[in-house]
Amino acid sequence: MKTKAICIVCLVSFVLIIGPASLTAQSESEAQLIKFYESCIQKKISNCDAKTVLKTSRSGNLQRKADLSIRQIQFVTTNKDMLINEMLDQGIGYKEYKVEYYLNKRFFETRQ
Repeated sequence: MKTKAICIVCLVSFVLIIGPASLTAQSESEAQLIKFYESCIQKKISNCDAKTVLKTSRSGNLQRKADLSIRQIQFVTTNKDMLINEMLDQGIGYKEYKVEYYLNKRFFETRQ
């Protein structure tokens, strides 16, 4: 009888100690994921910004590419928080190509 009581007390104390620690670890990993998404979004903005110099090109196709990049910058900066929350909900993870794909997909969905 005493061993059962001791086992139950140990189990309960273990759960009480480990439970909050796992919640803290989960919130820390979510904060890291948010920072990762923010850095990917910033990279997307800088890549699109580099393409805006094509606006002065004589080629109509390159000028349209520059216009598209300008609109992508506006979309991503305006909807940054919404996009991060959606990526968290979707479970995109730490893959840059998945973040890039998701940002492009959401941008072209809003254009239609």
